[in-house]
Amino acid sequence: MKDTPAVSVLLAAALSVLLLGPSVSAEIKVSRDVRYGPDPRHVMDVYWKPDYKAAPIVFTIHGGGFKNGSKSYCNKDMQDLYMSKECIVVSPNYRLMKQGSSITPSDCVLDVAMAVAHMQANAKKFGGDPQKIISTGASAGGHISAQIAYRKKWEWPTEAKHKPEKLNVVGWFGNSPGLSPALIKQVGPGDPPGFVMYGGREHPKTPASQGHQIQAALKKHKVWSKMVYIAHMGHVPAKRVLFSPKTRDKETHQSFSQFLDMVCHGKGKPEGGDVIKVKRK
Repeated sequence: MKDTPAVSVLLAAALSVLLLGPSVSAEIKVSRDVRYGPDPRHVMDVYWKPDYKAAPIVFTIHGGGFKNGSKSYCNKDMQDLYMSKECIVVSPNYRLMKQGSSITPSDCVLDVAMAVAHMQANAKKFGGDPQKIISTGASAGGHISAQIAYRKKWEWPTEAKHKPEKLNVVGWFGNSPGLSPALIKQVGPGDPPGFVMYGGREHPKTPASQGHQIQAALKKHKVWSKMVYIAHMGHVPAKRVLFSPKTRDKETHQSFSQFLDMVCHGKGKPEGGDVIKVKRK
C-alpha cells in the first residue's frame, strides 16, 4: 500500500526528530563573564553542554607576560579538542600588570586559583565533576597553570568567596610555560601527571631546559609525564602542532589525546617519561 500524504508527513517529521535530537542535546552552551571575584577582570567564560553529567573541567589560561591577553585565547580549535573528550572548558581573565599598577605575577596566580576554586564549588551547575580539574596554559599562563597544579598551600584573600584547602587538579598541560626553580621544587609524589611542550627557538624566559627540569622532577617522584620538543618552532607552538586540525602533528595529537583519556576518564596509562621530537614537514 502506498503512503498517503499525511503518513509521509508524519514519517518525515519522525525522521527529523531522530536526526536532530542528538545535535540538539549536544548543543554547546557558553556562559560568558561568569564572575569569580570583585575585580572587573575577575570573570571567566564557560563552555558546556546541557547533557553533561560529572564532566571533567579544563581551564585554559592565557599568556601575555602577565601584562596582556584575555580569555579569548581559548579559540574554537581548543574548544573542539577538549569538548571532543566531553569536557567543560573554562577560560578565565585575571588582573594584569599594567603600568602604574601594583599587580604582581603572584596576584595573577591567585586570581586564577580563585577562579578554579569558584568553579570547583559550582561545577554541578554546568554538569561538571568538581574532583576532576585539568589545568592548562601558555607562556605566562603556563606558569600559572603549573602553580595551580603543583602548589600545595593557598593563602586566600579576604575577598575570596571560596577557600578550599586544595584544588582538585588531576592533570597539567603547559605550552611553553615559564617555570622557575622554586616552582619546580614544589613537585612531589602523587601530583598530577604533566604534559609539556616547547619550541627550539623559545623566548629567553621560557627555554626548553625548563621543560626537561620539570619532567625530571615528575619522573623522580614517579609521576607520569611527557614532553614534546619542536626544534624548528618558537614560542607557544601548541596552537599549530596540537590544536589546529590543519597543521597538527599526528603523533603529538594522538599522545595528547591519550593523556586526556587518562586524566579525564581514567582510561589506560600511555607510556610516559619520553620526549617526542616533532620533525619539520
